[in-house]
Amino acid sequence: MDESTTREKVLKKIRAALLTKNPNPYPKLDFDTPVFVQTDEDPVLVFADKLTAAGGKFFLVETELEFAEGVVDLGMQYLWKDIVCVEDGLSNLLTECELPHHVLTEDIDKMDVAISSCECAISRTGSILITSKEQTRSVPSYAPIHIVLAKASQLALDLKDAMNWLRHKYPKLPSSITIVTGPGRTADIEGELVIGAHGPTQLYVFMIDDRATV
Repeated sequence: MDESTTREKVLKKIRAALLTKNPNPYPKLDFDTPVFVQTDEDPVLVFADKLTAAGGKFFLVETELEFAEGVVDLGMQYLWKDIVCVEDGLSNLLTECELPHHVLTEDIDKMDVAISSCECAISRTGSILITSKEQTRSVPSYAPIHIVLAKASQLALDLKDAMNWLRHKYPKLPSSITIVTGPGRTADIEGELVIGAHGPTQLYVFMIDDRATV
């Protein structure tokens, strides 16, 4: 009985707090002005610099064919054997370019490379944003090497712009939204930085400069 009485008292206080509207304690707080200093630098170059600083590798290409040729060259250089791409459109492109790859992930632990697109790229942090709408989350997470195809027209200045991008594209946000900044890393164990502990050890981003066509 005492517990029920205590519970009712707590709930009564919560209801009262919800019904009572307190004045804004920070009326002069500005939520609209950008937090970061605005810059006139080319967002592609900013993205490339930030991605490289985070440990990723950046390639600026003009066409999808040039992207596929770049992947083939890397594959021959590093002797990649098991490439996985689960996205239909991107897989069709790789097939047209005669790049051998798998579209299924039964042997996910044997992958050398995962290839995916992205929803957008964030220039201020050199990050890419991927969602469950584009590909399964497990493929880029488990592969030791992740190759991403992006477009310059997909660049967002910062995370706020990227989220607005998604809200305009989808009536309901995807169930999974992942932001990738460089290769996977952690320093959880004794403060020692380990690359690839949670995610790929290498990240390659090919960006098609399509700004002249949009």
